[in-house]
Amino acid sequence: SKYGLGDSDEEDELPTDPKKAKIATLEAQQRANAEKMTLNSLRQAQKISEDAARNLDPKALVAGVASGFRPMDDTAEFLLMDKTQFFQAGGNSDFSMFDPPRQRPTITSPTAVLAQEMVGNEAHKMQLMKSSFFVEDNAPEDEPMETTGRLLRHRKFFNVEPLVWKDGASESSSQYDFEHPSPALPISSSVSEASLMCDAHYEETSSMATGSIVAAVKETKFEMPVTKAFKFVCKPKVAPIKLRATTVPLPRSIAYEMRDNWIADLGFYKGRSFKLSFGPQNSLVLPSTYNNMQNLKEFTGPSLPVSMVFAPRSATDLSPSVMQLVEFNMVKGNEGFRESIIPHLEVQLNDCLSVNVEGSECPCIHPDSGTKLVSKHFSESLKQRNAGLKEDYSVSVWSLLFALWGDHDELVDLEKNSHYMVMCRRNLLSEWLENTLLGKDLLSKKVSTHSYLEHMLDLLSCHRVNEACELAFSYDDANLALVLSQLSSGAVFRLLMEEQLFAWQQSKSDKYIDLERLKMYMLAAGAPMMQSSHGAINLLENKNWLTALALQLWYFTAPTSSITDALNAYNDAFQAEECYAEPPKPSYRDAPTDTKKPVYDLRYHLLQLHSKRMHSLEETLNPITHTADAMDFRLSWLLLQTLRALGYRHCSPLTEARLSVDFASQLENEGLWQWGIFVLLHIKQQTQRERAVQQMLQRNVSVSAKVALYAEERFIVEELGIPMSWVDYAKAVKAGASGKHHLQAKYLLKAKHFATAHDVIFQHIAPDAIINGKMKYLHSLLIQFEDTEGSSIRVPNWANQGQIFLDFIDISAKFKQIRSVTNIADINARWENLKPQLSELCSRISLLPCPTSKHRLCQSEISQSLSCLVHGMCIVCPEMESSTVLKVALERLPLPQEFASKELRIWLEELLDKIQNEPPFSERQQPTMMEI
Repeated sequence: SKYGLGDSDEEDELPTDPKKAKIATLEAQQRANAEKMTLNSLRQAQKISEDAARNLDPKALVAGVASGFRPMDDTAEFLLMDKTQFFQAGGNSDFSMFDPPRQRPTITSPTAVLAQEMVGNEAHKMQLMKSSFFVEDNAPEDEPMETTGRLLRHRKFFNVEPLVWKDGASESSSQYDFEHPSPALPISSSVSEASLMCDAHYEETSSMATGSIVAAVKETKFEMPVTKAFKFVCKPKVAPIKLRATTVPLPRSIAYEMRDNWIADLGFYKGRSFKLSFGPQNSLVLPSTYNNMQNLKEFTGPSLPVSMVFAPRSATDLSPSVMQLVEFNMVKGNEGFRESIIPHLEVQLNDCLSVNVEGSECPCIHPDSGTKLVSKHFSESLKQRNAGLKEDYSVSVWSLLFALWGDHDELVDLEKNSHYMVMCRRNLLSEWLENTLLGKDLLSKKVSTHSYLEHMLDLLSCHRVNEACELAFSYDDANLALVLSQLSSGAVFRLLMEEQLFAWQQSKSDKYIDLERLKMYMLAAGAPMMQSSHGAINLLENKNWLTALALQLWYFTAPTSSITDALNAYNDAFQAEECYAEPPKPSYRDAPTDTKKPVYDLRYHLLQLHSKRMHSLEETLNPITHTADAMDFRLSWLLLQTLRALGYRHCSPLTEARLSVDFASQLENEGLWQWGIFVLLHIKQQTQRERAVQQMLQRNVSVSAKVALYAEERFIVEELGIPMSWVDYAKAVKAGASGKHHLQAKYLLKAKHFATAHDVIFQHIAPDAIINGKMKYLHSLLIQFEDTEGSSIRVPNWANQGQIFLDFIDISAKFKQIRSVTNIADINARWENLKPQLSELCSRISLLPCPTSKHRLCQSEISQSLSCLVHGMCIVCPEMESSTVLKVALERLPLPQEFASKELRIWLEELLDKIQNEPPFSERQQPTMMEI
């Protein structure tokens, strides 16, 4: 045809109906006339355009367009101007006139398929064909205007609607809305409207860039509907998401009314929940509000109260939610923590037994001799005397343990339940009470005539009878001194003193005796309470529990009574309905008093444990029995191990494990994690012990390529017996978390975690090593997967991953050795030995997983190397049919497209050479091809 189209289109077939044939003939004549007019119209329009362009200033026009002026009318300047500059200036278009035409994703032109089939046609013919569609717009003025449907059909020819041929009623359903005019772009006539609409569609197909010009349509009597000018720059509407920086409190939320029905929707129930879990050094991440954080910053107290840290959102708090990192530490500080605990831990380490558990690599530690342990702890505590209140209290506790359970010279080779042993323990306890109750300035205090009786009573409260008698003699009070010298002498003396006090009470003579003197007589009579003319006298009033216990032991019980008798008498004193003695409250200030179960002093619990063997160890080892810091577990854990060594093992395993874990956490927070592992090794249950030790190792080991083991790590391996594989695995975990995959693989192999090590090598190390040519390093890692017998250790996917890399490295090494051989026979022999391994690797290289692009590149590198080796094999072994070998290699090797095309070209050349060198139709025996 004229435009290069085929003559076999179905539209050109003539109908068989005579009427239709006549109509078709007329239409064919009209199309022929239109085609003749097209070339003349285009030449005339091009000439007019050139003349108008010479008279116009493009720079001024472009500047006017850029400033906002839009000459949308039917004047010659607009119709004949170079619209490329107009679109570039006013439309901010980024395409050039030299760019190829942009195609819409959906082409609805009826000649689109035919145009795509026109391969090799000239561009000038295509322009002529496209211009012929608008030939009817150049009709003379006196010709009647076409119908609305025909006009709109021409205007909407390049629209993207799937139904191209629409009537006038479908005009409003176009892609753009032309119903309302734009105030910024005035419309002068219908001619400009038609031109503008056509230009808008030509912007999509880049028809302006090809130089096609649309002729103006003359005004007719047909009235167009009011349309809106097309916007040349269509910017997408961006709807930003407005985030509210407030959180509605639950009482004011709409979900508050549904609080009883939250089971049906767990989102309401769990919407504001947060899982709390402690991290390293007792750190805790928990949710809060901005206002609560401001209150915490403004707090000026010594320590933050827990109520402020965990304060919930109030009903009026609309501030945004924030996350706060809280670190809990000891309440009263940790000054001198290392100096106070390390000596005791070393004593515990030297007197313990490490037991190897069957089926476990982790040893279990038990304390050894209890009496020796008590003596050593007591000696260490004496070195820390006067270092602080806690240290002084520790001296008191360890000295009490030494008095109740320690080894003494006078107790050697004695039965535990003998009377002599009981009396010795009583005397040792009496000595401990004297040293504990004696004040620093009591013996050096100056007294007078009016105050010596009160001072004598203080001396007797500390069991200083000799000093009290000497003081009585110094003030010429011989009778009182004689009475005091017989304190604790026996039942006869106490009975006589009791009758004397009763006689004074009956005769009312006691009102003439000083109250302090009556109290000393009551001590001699062994009567803690008495009714007198001065009123009720209570010797235990305003006395601390240690003094009350001491008075019971020295003066109120029989001289032959045991510690248990004195303790029972004291229990009756403070547990009676009308108690007349103070309970054994802890010695520190602000001791808890509103608890369900009363909190007693640790020393009282130890006395109870000595008297009653099955006394609760859980209550005894509670930190609040001896310190205000409920997170200080030093003394509690040491006492637990000492009491276990003494035979008191009725503490529950849960309490023991929790105490060990808490104390280990405290040591870890202070930087003594190696001693924390020593503490964790005392846990009885195997699984809990192993898990706790491994987790602490993973948190605290150090990873370094230069230092193999630090001092702490060497201590836990050499002194505590922790297996080296655990340390290596912990280092591997930390290296993996830090992104140090080479160190991770190294430590995993040392720890013999081959499956995990294989995954790390395949994911992060092997591709880089193959691409960068670090074969020796990769071989040093992969060779560790083979044992001494040469059989590979069973790891998942080893045959398709690690074995492929190892075989490729082995083949590459053998090929390098072949290159250094000069003897031809040796070369052929080595190539022959390389055939089976090369054939197998070529068959398995496609099975190598490629999760990332780096793995695909690695696979391509290996395939290219194997392809080169196959070529070398074909050159060295001419007896093989090279074309067949190369064909099979190309089918099995996953080569890149460029390399595969090159190899295919080489294979074709080989095949052509083979065909040329062989006579046609010759029968010969085919050589055995290499199995690849």
